[in-house]
Amino acid sequence: MATDSRDVAASAGTAAQEAARLAVLRRYCVLDTGREARFDDLARLAANICGTPVSLVSLVDSHRLYFKAAYGLDAHEVPYPDGFCAHAIRERDVMEIPDTRNDPRFAGHPLVVDAPRVRFYAGAPLFSADGFGLGTLCVIDLKPNSLRADQRENLVLLARQVMAQLELGLQAMRDPLTGLYNRRPLEESLHREIMRATRNSDPIGVLAIDADHFKRVNDTFGHDTGDAVLRAMARDLLRCVREEDVVCRAGGEEFIIFLPGMGEAGLLERAEKIRRTIEQNPIAVREHTVRVTVSVGVASFPDHGGSEGELLRAADAALYAAKAAGRNRVVLQGKGIGHAQ
Repeated sequence: MATDSRDVAASAGTAAQEAARLAVLRRYCVLDTGREARFDDLARLAANICGTPVSLVSLVDSHRLYFKAAYGLDAHEVPYPDGFCAHAIRERDVMEIPDTRNDPRFAGHPLVVDAPRVRFYAGAPLFSADGFGLGTLCVIDLKPNSLRADQRENLVLLARQVMAQLELGLQAMRDPLTGLYNRRPLEESLHREIMRATRNSDPIGVLAIDADHFKRVNDTFGHDTGDAVLRAMARDLLRCVREEDVVCRAGGEEFIIFLPGMGEAGLLERAEKIRRTIEQNPIAVREHTVRVTVSVGVASFPDHGGSEGELLRAADAALYAAKAAGRNRVVLQGKGIGHAQ
């Protein structure tokens, strides 16, 4: 039977939306970060208010539910991303299931049939500022149950506080000048992506980018103009990458980008696009027009390093080689491949 083009388009749209949702989730840099009292306290409050033995701050990843907080349950994650929370994040209000055995969506789910044998579930969705459902603050009972109106309302209020804590953490990870990540979340995110890439045999790319002779910009035009140039460069970098890529200001005029799932050929093409974009877009700052070029070092996992430290050092070494070779070029670690105009 022929496939309806509308079905194909709908499927592609859904896949694109899910990719965008996962990219937003990963920007918060909370997956695999362990327990924190601020989230544990909110989970415990939810259980106490709702009168349930279990409460979770649950994040819906691509292949699992990750628990940022778990009260009454000794688990960090479960391999069921298609369960209760995945349905709850599609709702605008609390999703409540008084008895899971009477709900055809979940009666045969492993978490219902096997331990811990969930019988009651209520989840308040966690929405990012741009409207993506990231996970839930949920309460669970091992017997049928229901929430009063005031309990549902308080669960929603606590979910807002979970989201507020996630946003505060995100702000602390941002460079105040450019709005990009600072180095700490980059290293943490890269560590988690390497673990994921190891499981799935996927590549990861890292680009180390440095503005050439940037001291001359500050000396000639002043530090205010230099800051404006860095902000403009940050915007150009963001325009050159995908949603799932992570762009970081490592310090001064150096930037780092890591690109999950991208192999060597794609990395070199992306690095050259960045180099060319920066070179071909002079930056207007008040009465000045500033032209900047960049040198780019390229390294990839697993070829150039098996850990985040090794991979970042390999990219830095390639960046150093690009500068030593004359700047305004791309160099792949260990191969001496360069591009310059």
